[in-house]
Amino acid sequence: MSKPRRLTYRELKQRLKKYGIVELPLSRGKGSERIFFQETTKNFIPVTCHGEGKQLGIGLLKAIQRKFNLPDEFLE
Repeated sequence: MSKPRRLTYRELKQRLKKYGIVELPLSRGKGSERIFFQETTKNFIPVTCHGEGKQLGIGLLKAIQRKFNLPDEFLE
């Protein structure tokens, strides 16, 4: 397994869309958090967004992977 790389918010949004996970259009979490939602499992997770081009931490990406039961290829 290769080392996971950090993703920008924009890249994360594109990758999650492939798995049926979408950003809710009108809902926001606290402050600059945006909510991602998976219809099939009814799971959601708030993700901090301080700009579409800013990189997200590895810990947050792994938490998203666990929450939505995504395969290891998600972070490669």
